[in-house]
Amino acid sequence: MWTIPDAAGIAPGYEQLDINDQLARGGWTTLASGMAKHANQRAIGIRQKHAALHVARLRPDETLELATAPFVHLYAARGEAAVEGAGLLHQGDALRITAAEGQRVTAGPEGAELLQWEMTAALD
Repeated sequence: MWTIPDAAGIAPGYEQLDINDQLARGGWTTLASGMAKHANQRAIGIRQKHAALHVARLRPDETLELATAPFVHLYAARGEAAVEGAGLLHQGDALRITAAEGQRVTAGPEGAELLQWEMTAALD
């Protein structure tokens, strides 16, 4: 996954981070972020101050809240999940929410692995 940098002329980079321990503890794990509020977290730094990528591995029927943000993009990488006010996402489905207000997402009977982009501005 990629996002447009917030400055021109930046050289591409590559970084990886093992987050399996954090995923096993549950909840959202910030994988990559350029947002100031994540500066002290163990996450891959990206050159986009308006975006953060969070990952969660939900157990069957587990519920989490999405970010409260102007823009949220949710992707079901594995399993299925019901999103409050939007319906069911199957593996490979994606959902974009504007003016997200912490909607709840609940994993299906097999659990789910979800990717969530939190964005404070439109990234055109």
